[in-house]
This record gives sequence, C-alpha cells and structure tokens, in this order.
Amino acid sequence: MPDVPPPEPVRPETYLASWIRENDGADDQTLEENWLFRLRRERFRSRRSGQSHNYYVMHLADAVNVIALTADRHVVLVRQFRAGSGADSLETPGGLLEPGEDPCDAGARELLEETGYAGDPAELLTTVYSNPSIMTSRTTFILIENARKVSAIKLDHGEEVSTELVDERNVPRLLRSGRIDHALVVCGLLWWLESRFPGPLGAPAPKKPLSIGTIMIAILVVAITFGLVLQSGAVVVGGFIIVVILAAVIGTGVAAFDRHEPG
Repeated sequence: MPDVPPPEPVRPETYLASWIRENDGADDQTLEENWLFRLRRERFRSRRSGQSHNYYVMHLADAVNVIALTADRHVVLVRQFRAGSGADSLETPGGLLEPGEDPCDAGARELLEETGYAGDPAELLTTVYSNPSIMTSRTTFILIENARKVSAIKLDHGEEVSTELVDERNVPRLLRSGRIDHALVVCGLLWWLESRFPGPLGAPAPKKPLSIGTIMIAILVVAITFGLVLQSGAVVVGGFIIVVILAAVIGTGVAAFDRHEPG
C-alpha cells in the first residue's frame, strides 16, 4: 500500500470528500467529446484506505425543469420520446443551461419554446445533482405561476413534443401509478407538492388514544346530570341536556382518535 498522508480533519464549516483526485488529475483522460457531453476517465484515491480507482465521469451541462401552473391550477406537462427507455415520457418542460445562464431565465425560455406558455416571474425551488455517480450535471427546479398560452411552440430539429394540462390534484396519482416515471421530474414534482401541500405526502403520525381519565370524567358528568334530572322531574329538559352532553363526549372522542401530531 502506498504511503498515504493522514486524512484532513473535517471542520464544521467544510465537508471534505472521502476520495481525492489522484496526482491532481494528471492521469485523467478524455475518452469522448461531442456537442452534448465530455466523457472522461478520472482517477481518485481514498483518504481512508489509500486505494485508487478509475471512475468514468460524464461532464454535462446543468439543466432546468419547470413546474408551470395555469390560473385554474393545471400543471403544464409535455410528452416526448426518450431513447433511453424506448418509450414516450410525460414530463415537466426543461432543458440544458447555457454557460453562466440563470436557471430562471432558461426555464422560462424552455417553457415558451416547448409549450408556447409563459407566466409570472420564475420562483427557484431547489437544485439537485442529476446523477452524481457518473455525471457532473445539476438540475434546478423552478415554479412559474399563472402560465398561459401566448405563442406557438418552437422546437429544435427532430423534436416532437405535445403539451398536456393536468389538474394539480391528479399529480400524486400520476406519480404513484408510474405514468410519470422520469426520476428528475418525479423529484421536482415531489419537492413542489411538499412545499405547496406540506404534510400529506409524509406518513401520518400515530393517532392519539383517548385517555381513560377523559372517559371516566365523561361518564361521571352524564351520571350526575341524569341523577339531577330524576330528582327534578324535568325529563324533557334533562333529556335534551343529556343528549347534548353525549354528543359532546362522542365528538371529543372522535377528535382525540383522529388527531395527528403537527407536521
């Protein structure tokens, strides 16, 4: 095993990768380069074990995906063929960023070109690595509200894209059924759903059991009321009071059983 310097300490403000580039990249090699990506063989060394391995890394431009909502709360989706899956894919509009381009500007441009829709200024949702195991690309998700049709679509040569409007309430069903199965699209939609409807996507908290003390107090109140009614002879009024108390007790019990912890 080669002589390996001790790993640097992890400082609270800095996260150090557990593997570092071997010889500052002197042994790295470009295997393929075209208009879309650059494929390189890059060698990294483990800080812990000292072992070195070749990794194949695709350098690809960052991307943006757009969650566009119309005024009547429909999500603007596109359907297009994907060669990787060999099938058509239902997706949010999006595309690659130009070097240094703002994702919000790029997303608005892609939405207009692919669907002919435009809307309010874009809101940044989040950015994730598209596939950090083999790609350098990151995908940013943006939200555009009040989207509306303003022009015809402008597709690149060879593109065939159709637009579909989906009620926002149907998006979870499309995700669960697998009709939307592009991983990055699923990620963006889940992020948006969680920000717009916090709580329902997560597992419900355990229901709170109705305490025995509450039940005993309710029984005691009903018994005392019933006894007072028998002594006074006011059967009609007393019966009404008992019904009200029983309704309150039942309502309290149902609320206690259905109550969830705050999300």
